[in-house]
Order: sequence, then C-alpha cells, then structure tokens
Amino acid sequence: MRIAHTMLRVKSMDDSLDFYTNKLGLELRTHKELPGADADLAFVRDPKSGHEIELTYNHDGRDYDLGDAFGHIAFYVESVDATYEAWQSRGVSFSLAPKTMKNGTRIAFAVDPTGYKIELIEAPEKA
Repeated sequence: MRIAHTMLRVKSMDDSLDFYTNKLGLELRTHKELPGADADLAFVRDPKSGHEIELTYNHDGRDYDLGDAFGHIAFYVESVDATYEAWQSRGVSFSLAPKTMKNGTRIAFAVDPTGYKIELIEAPEKA
C-alpha cells in the first residue's frame, strides 16, 4: 500500500497554482476541467518524495470552512530560516516565524491562499 495524494479544496485555482508551483516549487503534473462535475482539478507534485496534492476548485460558488480537525501539511527543509526568507521574498505569508521548539526542532508555519497551514521542519538529513 502507498499513499496516492492529498486533496485540498481551494478558493482560487490560479492563486493556489501560483502558490504551490511558483512560490513553493512543486511541479504541476496535470490541470484539467471536469465539465460534468463543474470543477477544476490540478495535481502538484513534490519532486523529491513524489507525493502529490490534488487542488480542487468547484465552480458553483460554494464556500468551505477549513474545519478544526485538519492540521497542516509538513515539509522537511534543510534550513527553516533560509526557506522562510526565500518564501517570504516570493510573497508567502507566515502565521509563525521560525522558532526553535523545546525539543530543539526548528519550525515555521506558512499559510496558502485558501488558509491551509504549511509547516516547515528543519531536518537536513530528510530534506
């Protein structure tokens, strides 16, 4: 068994594609409209792990609550500080600037255009 992908409903496909590809550096694998479903689907892929995120935008105008059960998507990075600076220079917003946790792990939290949290975890050996 292997995880296929993670799906996120987004408020703007254009803003989300810009965020995940141009700002975070994921690869756009596919983007298509589903006319019968009145939705757009895009798959972005992490080139290192191969994990994909499915971005779904529904054209019917519905809005979604992010909910309080979902936490975040996490990325291992070589340097939280360097990634923070690079992403900030590309216009990425952060809800938590880089900080060191009590256990010594360095983290930060970015926010995507829909409001989903993206955690950065400093772990050079896993990045």
